Amino acid sequence: MHRIVSTFLFVTVVSGTIIVISSENWFVIWVGLELSTLALVPILCSSFSPRNVEATIKYFLVQALSAALLLNGALIQAWLTGSWSILDPVNNVTSICLSVALAFKIGLAPCHFWFPDVLQGLPFFQGLIIATWQKIAPLILLFYFSQLVFSFLLIAASLISILVGGWGGLNQTQVRKILAFSSIGNMGWLVITSIYSLNAAILMLVIYLTINTSLFLLFDHLGISTLGHLNTTSQLSPISVALVLLVMLSLGGLPPLTGFILKFTSLYFLVANNFIVLASVMIAGSLLSLFFYLRISFNTSLILFPQHIISIASWRNSAIVSPLTPKTWLISISAVLSTLAIPLTLPLYIIT
Repeated sequence: MHRIVSTFLFVTVVSGTIIVISSENWFVIWVGLELSTLALVPILCSSFSPRNVEATIKYFLVQALSAALLLNGALIQAWLTGSWSILDPVNNVTSICLSVALAFKIGLAPCHFWFPDVLQGLPFFQGLIIATWQKIAPLILLFYFSQLVFSFLLIAASLISILVGGWGGLNQTQVRKILAFSSIGNMGWLVITSIYSLNAAILMLVIYLTINTSLFLLFDHLGISTLGHLNTTSQLSPISVALVLLVMLSLGGLPPLTGFILKFTSLYFLVANNFIVLASVMIAGSLLSLFFYLRISFNTSLILFPQHIISIASWRNSAIVSPLTPKTWLISISAVLSTLAIPLTLPLYIIT
């Protein structure tokens, strides 16, 4: 794809997200979502392999279905109230239509079935866009929508997402599918926290986007697609082992890494609102997902056999010194923020 064309498409994707976040009209929000989706489709199938095209078509069909549900819900709302404003109280039918549409957009269970297969069929960079940037606008809408209506449907969907995200990734060997189920579980954490504290949910979203971006960039840089490729990481770069290990444990929520704030903030507000049983179910789902986080960490840090010592040490004998690329700097900065940014995050008393 030509650089000018790809730049125009990326600007259009970003513009669509900005339109959605800054608008208070349901029709303009629908236009922004469609603008972002249609501009992303050529980017997703840029390599034009059969698997890539299949994943792009599946993504487009699911997004078209969710956009149709959202527009129908907005039309019902406009028909009953005579206004397209998102500030007006929503009725039950509109609430269900909007909840299902946004659940399809972000891959929230039980509308998650498309996400692992689509992410598996895309390269890491295109998958990064779907798993991070394309979820910002629907999540912001869902955050705002959860403040208008206390929806038991969203709470149930969030709990199912946490359990499905932990259970579905247990028997996976493909790294992209593991990241997909991890994303499904984290979406449940974000949505259920937004019901009780909007500021906490936004802070969690920023932390999650940083950690996920770091992981996708690391796996793309190292060319890791399956769990079997993880034990060759030390042959490529010894520091990559530490980066993958720390970022993955941070995503799992182990203290004192940055991802611990994501889990701790959610549980803090749930316990503060006396939802002990709800928090217990979320912890159980998080323990399921922690299994495959530790599985990736163990496979990355395994000691190789003695016959690989020459290949491990070969990088030290290289006399070629080249300047660091911008991609390397981006990976390094995002990895540091993903693991050591607890002092930089806002204190909990600010977001209460």
